[in-house]
Amino acid sequence: MKTGLYLLLLALLTAACEQDVSLDMLQLESCTNHPAPVAAAAIFTVNNEAYVFAGRTASGNYTNALWKYTPTSDQWTLLHTPDDVLPRVSSSACVVDNDVYLGLGYKGPLHQDKGYLRDFWKFSPATQQWTRLADFPTNTTVKNCLFAQDGAIYALYGFYREFTRDVYRYDIKNNCWQKLPVHVTEQMEETLPRAMDIVGATCQGRHFFGTGFHRNSLTFWAEWDVEKGEFVSCKEILGAGRNAAACCATNEYVYLAGGRHYGDTLTTGFFYNTVQRYNPLNNQWQYVGSLPYQAENILMTSLNERIYIGLGETPDGKIQNNWYRIEE
Repeated sequence: MKTGLYLLLLALLTAACEQDVSLDMLQLESCTNHPAPVAAAAIFTVNNEAYVFAGRTASGNYTNALWKYTPTSDQWTLLHTPDDVLPRVSSSACVVDNDVYLGLGYKGPLHQDKGYLRDFWKFSPATQQWTRLADFPTNTTVKNCLFAQDGAIYALYGFYREFTRDVYRYDIKNNCWQKLPVHVTEQMEETLPRAMDIVGATCQGRHFFGTGFHRNSLTFWAEWDVEKGEFVSCKEILGAGRNAAACCATNEYVYLAGGRHYGDTLTTGFFYNTVQRYNPLNNQWQYVGSLPYQAENILMTSLNERIYIGLGETPDGKIQNNWYRIEE
């Protein structure tokens, strides 16, 4: 009984401390708000402009809208999306040579094949053209983490009816998918769990990912080594686990922000407003600041080595349209 009480108090103290983190390493500057509040969208960057695709709106409906943000004018522009590109949440995107490879995600109903979208597209911002590509091989298409290297796109994890740790390779030239064999040791079964709702980013030519959910929110952080075809465990994130977070990278660091914590039987759930920064050179995390509000499914990206962040859903269920620039 005493052990259980101690663990409960420790978990609550950890949660309270992290939620109260307020540092001055980061300064937030307000930018023009997104015209349509949205959460659980995908975000990508081409030629130092940010694009926000799909998501859940303030009315609770799913959208297929594609918005472009131009930092030089601090303005949002609504672009055309073909009707064949269905509304969705938890989609994925990856940029290769200024073309965007995107799609997948969820539209409902839950646990039915048709609710988990396998369509995969190439969007060319220069021409505004959409091209349908080979469908993803399975229905594990909720919030896959996409990385690009050497003419291929790697789709990690994803979710359908069970947690996964799968890796699929998309050959851009030949327009085809292949499931890759991934060796995981017994030790890594604990440090690198099957999960859903992970996030990731490429920094210094290396592909990092982690957090997410499996029975409760996770703290794991790892690297996908393309050349070796294997996972490499890295330093866990700070504090309690989180999922539905946001992640992006500059040339030097990976940033992780927002999200929520699902507790087990000894803890309560809560949302985050903290921002952590990961340094690949020394494999260390540090707290660097906090957001004005706690939220999950927020968006974050890097433009001209500056971090832009916002949107998402707050604990009261309100979908946000705030948009900020982070200055260090």
